[in-house]
Amino acid sequence: MGYQKRYDNRPRGNPETDEGVDQRNRLIILQKTKDLMQYLYTSWVKYPKSEKLGFVADYKKILLEFLKYIITAQKKYYKKTTLQDADIQLELLRLFNDLSYDLKFIDEKRYLLISDRLCEIGRLLGGWIKSQKEKS
Repeated sequence: MGYQKRYDNRPRGNPETDEGVDQRNRLIILQKTKDLMQYLYTSWVKYPKSEKLGFVADYKKILLEFLKYIITAQKKYYKKTTLQDADIQLELLRLFNDLSYDLKFIDEKRYLLISDRLCEIGRLLGGWIKSQKEKS
Protein backbone atom coordinates (compact mmCIF):
# COMPACT_ATOMS: atom_id res chain seq x y z
CA MET A 1 0.00 0.00 0.00
CA GLY A 2 2.78 2.42 0.85
CA TYR A 3 4.77 1.62 -2.29
CA GLN A 4 4.21 3.87 -5.31
CA LYS A 5 5.64 3.06 -8.67
CA ARG A 6 7.47 5.85 -10.45
CA TYR A 7 6.51 6.04 -14.09
CA ASP A 8 8.99 8.64 -15.19
CA ASN A 9 12.42 7.22 -15.87
CA ARG A 10 14.30 10.45 -15.33
CA PRO A 11 17.34 9.99 -13.12
CA ARG A 12 17.02 11.73 -9.79
CA GLY A 13 20.10 13.86 -9.29
CA ASN A 14 21.66 15.08 -6.12
CA PRO A 15 20.68 18.76 -5.71
CA GLU A 16 24.06 19.50 -4.16
CA THR A 17 26.06 18.49 -7.22
CA ASP A 18 27.49 21.16 -9.48
CA GLU A 19 24.69 20.68 -11.98
CA GLY A 20 22.01 21.19 -9.33
CA VAL A 21 23.67 24.31 -7.96
CA ASP A 22 24.13 25.70 -11.49
CA GLN A 23 20.48 25.04 -12.30
CA ARG A 24 19.29 26.77 -9.12
CA ASN A 25 21.52 29.80 -9.84
CA ARG A 26 20.02 30.14 -13.30
CA LEU A 27 16.54 30.13 -11.86
CA ILE A 28 17.56 32.73 -9.29
CA ILE A 29 19.08 35.07 -11.89
CA LEU A 30 15.94 34.81 -14.01
CA GLN A 31 13.73 35.63 -11.02
CA LYS A 32 15.96 38.54 -9.97
CA THR A 33 15.85 39.92 -13.51
CA LYS A 34 12.06 39.67 -13.58
CA ASP A 35 11.88 41.47 -10.24
CA LEU A 36 14.15 44.22 -11.57
CA MET A 37 11.98 44.47 -14.66
CA GLN A 38 8.85 44.98 -12.57
CA TYR A 39 10.55 47.64 -10.49
CA LEU A 40 11.90 49.47 -13.54
CA TYR A 41 8.52 49.46 -15.26
CA THR A 42 7.00 51.22 -12.23
CA SER A 43 9.98 53.57 -12.15
CA TRP A 44 9.70 54.57 -15.82
CA VAL A 45 6.22 55.99 -15.23
CA LYS A 46 7.88 58.86 -13.35
CA TYR A 47 10.27 59.77 -16.18
CA PRO A 48 9.54 62.96 -18.14
CA LYS A 49 7.11 62.50 -21.00
CA SER A 50 9.68 63.79 -23.49
CA GLU A 51 12.08 60.97 -22.57
CA LYS A 52 9.64 58.06 -22.70
CA LEU A 53 9.88 57.60 -26.47
CA GLY A 54 13.66 57.84 -26.60
CA PHE A 55 15.55 57.13 -23.42
CA VAL A 56 13.03 54.77 -21.80
CA ALA A 57 12.50 52.88 -25.07
CA ASP A 58 16.25 52.24 -25.37
CA TYR A 59 16.41 51.25 -21.68
CA LYS A 60 13.57 48.74 -22.21
CA LYS A 61 15.24 47.34 -25.32
CA ILE A 62 18.49 46.69 -23.43
CA LEU A 63 16.62 45.10 -20.53
CA LEU A 64 14.70 42.79 -22.86
CA GLU A 65 17.92 41.85 -24.68
CA PHE A 66 19.52 40.99 -21.35
CA LEU A 67 16.55 38.81 -20.42
CA LYS A 68 16.70 37.16 -23.85
CA TYR A 69 20.38 36.30 -23.36
CA ILE A 70 19.69 34.81 -19.93
CA ILE A 71 16.88 32.62 -21.27
CA THR A 72 18.95 31.64 -24.31
CA ALA A 73 21.90 30.67 -22.11
CA GLN A 74 19.62 28.43 -20.06
CA LYS A 75 18.58 26.53 -23.18
CA LYS A 76 21.95 26.28 -24.95
CA TYR A 77 24.58 23.63 -24.43
CA TYR A 78 27.49 25.98 -25.18
CA LYS A 79 26.79 29.08 -23.13
CA LYS A 80 30.06 31.00 -22.99
CA THR A 81 29.49 33.56 -25.75
CA THR A 82 25.84 34.06 -24.81
CA LEU A 83 26.79 34.76 -21.20
CA GLN A 84 29.45 37.22 -22.35
CA ASP A 85 26.80 39.01 -24.42
CA ALA A 86 24.54 39.09 -21.35
CA ASP A 87 27.42 40.62 -19.37
CA ILE A 88 27.73 43.39 -21.97
CA GLN A 89 24.00 44.10 -21.74
CA LEU A 90 24.29 44.22 -17.95
CA GLU A 91 26.97 46.90 -18.24
CA LEU A 92 24.68 48.87 -20.54
CA LEU A 93 21.90 48.59 -17.94
CA ARG A 94 24.29 49.99 -15.34
CA LEU A 95 25.17 52.83 -17.68
CA PHE A 96 21.50 53.68 -18.24
CA ASN A 97 20.89 53.62 -14.49
CA ASP A 98 23.79 56.03 -13.98
CA LEU A 99 22.47 58.30 -16.74
CA SER A 100 18.99 58.27 -15.21
CA TYR A 101 20.43 59.51 -11.94
CA ASP A 102 22.75 62.05 -13.56
CA LEU A 103 19.88 63.50 -15.61
CA LYS A 104 17.74 63.59 -12.44
CA PHE A 105 15.07 61.23 -13.78
CA ILE A 106 15.32 59.21 -10.55
CA ASP A 107 16.22 60.13 -6.99
CA GLU A 108 19.15 58.76 -5.01
CA LYS A 109 17.09 56.16 -3.15
CA ARG A 110 15.74 54.64 -6.37
CA TYR A 111 19.20 54.81 -7.96
CA LEU A 112 20.78 52.90 -5.07
CA LEU A 113 18.03 50.29 -5.07
CA ILE A 114 18.39 49.63 -8.80
CA SER A 115 22.20 49.60 -8.48
CA ASP A 116 22.02 47.02 -5.69
CA ARG A 117 19.77 44.81 -7.79
CA LEU A 118 22.04 45.13 -10.81
CA CYS A 119 25.07 44.25 -8.67
CA GLU A 120 23.30 41.18 -7.30
CA ILE A 121 22.42 40.04 -10.83
CA GLY A 122 26.02 40.75 -11.85
CA ARG A 123 27.35 38.51 -9.08
CA LEU A 124 25.04 35.69 -10.15
CA LEU A 125 26.02 36.15 -13.79
CA GLY A 126 29.72 36.27 -12.90
CA GLY A 127 29.42 33.00 -10.99
CA TRP A 128 27.64 31.42 -13.93
CA ILE A 129 30.34 32.61 -16.36
CA LYS A 130 33.05 31.33 -14.01
CA SER A 131 31.40 27.90 -13.79
CA GLN A 132 31.24 27.72 -17.58
CA LYS A 133 34.93 28.59 -17.91
CA GLU A 134 35.83 25.84 -15.45
CA LYS A 135 33.83 23.29 -17.48
CA SER A 136 35.66 24.09 -20.71
